[in-house]
Amino acid sequence: MAENSKNPGLLLRNAGIFNPVLVQAVGLCPVVAMATTIKGAALLSIVAAIAITLSEVIASAFLKVIPRWIRTGIYIIIGCALVVPIMYLIEKVNPELFGTLGIYLPVMAVNSLLVLRCERFAVRIKPLAALADGATASAGYAAVLLLVGAMREIIGSGAIAGFKFWEGRTLTGLLLPFGGFLMIGFAGAALRSLISAYWPKYLDKKQPKPRHGKKLHAPKPEPKVSIAAILPDLTPEETDISFDDIPAEIQPEAEPEAEEAVTEEAPVAAEEEATEAVEVEEKTETENEPEENPEPEKHTQYEELKIEDVAVETKPEATNEKHYSFDDVADDELEKLMSRSMDDVFGHKEGKE
Repeated sequence: MAENSKNPGLLLRNAGIFNPVLVQAVGLCPVVAMATTIKGAALLSIVAAIAITLSEVIASAFLKVIPRWIRTGIYIIIGCALVVPIMYLIEKVNPELFGTLGIYLPVMAVNSLLVLRCERFAVRIKPLAALADGATASAGYAAVLLLVGAMREIIGSGAIAGFKFWEGRTLTGLLLPFGGFLMIGFAGAALRSLISAYWPKYLDKKQPKPRHGKKLHAPKPEPKVSIAAILPDLTPEETDISFDDIPAEIQPEAEPEAEEAVTEEAPVAAEEEATEAVEVEEKTETENEPEENPEPEKHTQYEELKIEDVAVETKPEATNEKHYSFDDVADDELEKLMSRSMDDVFGHKEGKE
């Protein structure tokens, strides 16, 4: 199917494309727990519509100047003030129906859908626009409550509003909370396929905040101030200075001409040559004068003495030993000495024994 070129209206946006339950998943508890019959779903729808619409109008009219962290608690107080009188009225009119709803009817006073619509939209728009927003959002919430309640009553009990369609073969499990989740899942899938066919640009997008109306507590952007505008300009001013602007007393004297400079430099050079000649004569006189106390000459050369030049007198040592050699002894005497020595040796040994 071709995409719808026209933008959807407020009712279609709040009740269909951005449905609180099927798309935003807000306010699920009453739908899952108590939307089991068409009567119970209708009663919850009425209570939710009154609480959400009036809360948005009050928030738009009186709560714009209050800080956000305080407004959240005030929304709950407003919801309780609207729901409690309705509870007492239902209890007197139909106590049986009031008993079937149980604790879930007071939960409508603190419903997350109520707080979300007031904080996200009501405090940003005017009271008439808040009334329209609350009515359309309540319509989408009521549509889901009625659809889920009717389907669960028909399939789970085989009847609707006291009229029996068939007996037996009923799925009583759908009357339990998990049956409510199943119904919400199927309804959400059907709505998504419808949106993708006609308004695909709104798929997987959050509902935009209202553009009209004054945004609260938005700090005003301060004008940007450059540093050059704050700091003073310290750059020196460039001015042309000439010698004509300087007083005559401070102006430097003019230089002499070249001829006068030459005449003045000539006697100065002659004086310098005369002083140099006197200094040379004084130096020569001081060099020719003999010294009064000449220092003694220092002997720098020494005679080298060698051990070879020194004569050492050595005396022969006195010894009683006589040196013999075999060349000085005759053969006969040698034999005598040998025999004598042999006798002395053996005789000495025998004497010891």
